Amino acid sequence: MTSKILFSLCCLVALYSLFSCTREDLQGPPGPPGDTGMYVPLSGDIRGSVIVYDSTGKALADHSGVIVTIDSTDLKDTTDASGDYNFSQVPAGRYNFSYSKPGYGTYRIIRQLHPGGAQATQVANADVGQIYYGPPPNYVTWMGFGSPTRHEIYPYATFQAPMQIPAALVLYMTVHGSPKTDFVTTQRDYIPIDNYPYEYFGSEISPYTIYSDTVLAKANTIYFSLAFDNPKDINYIDERGKRIYPCTSPILGSFGLSPWDFSPPFGARRQSNDGIYPLLRNFRLK
Repeated sequence: MTSKILFSLCCLVALYSLFSCTREDLQGPPGPPGDTGMYVPLSGDIRGSVIVYDSTGKALADHSGVIVTIDSTDLKDTTDASGDYNFSQVPAGRYNFSYSKPGYGTYRIIRQLHPGGAQATQVANADVGQIYYGPPPNYVTWMGFGSPTRHEIYPYATFQAPMQIPAALVLYMTVHGSPKTDFVTTQRDYIPIDNYPYEYFGSEISPYTIYSDTVLAKANTIYFSLAFDNPKDINYIDERGKRIYPCTSPILGSFGLSPWDFSPPFGARRQSNDGIYPLLRNFRLK
């Protein structure tokens, strides 16, 4: 008898809990658009702002004209002079946002959570930078300092006219395909205002970068491709986990090296004052 009473009480408590739930409780957590689960996703507004930079990395006073797109939807808006944009009553979910303007890089925000409901989702500020195309190069190559067994390798380029200072350059490392879409990793250098404007001498291509990546370490040839970047250092991480620099110019030039051309990243400290090995080799223009 006692067991039956307890069972009946448990059933009554369960029924009371079920019917006392609000509609929001029954909806559960927000899901992706088009989800066909047991709940109906909430809708709500999405707001955000865009900051627009010129080719020197300086923020402009007018941030208008940036087209904001919610990827995989038909939803678009254009920023006003303050850089603000707004989407009304968007179903709850996770969305990718793209920010584009002619002559500027296309910035993205990946997997933004939009819970929906009465409170609008505030998206983090997006940065859109003007692309700097720069002067044509004389050549793009590499320089090695040290001995054949212990040396350091640096990207190097000279230009037919002075480049805009300050500036920045990105070095794409690939083993096949397009440098700006199929790259393995990248290296970025900022060019300060007191730099010699006809010449780029980059930071060392670290052997740790080469030997710690199985794709680069096992490649017969690694291709290094150089492009101008916006000095603001605008970047984001895409769906594949790669760091994207959206404001880079077309590829200026490339050179190829074998993993074996790099001193292994172990053993005694490498010396860089015992000569140049070799100087200005393996250059080619795109």
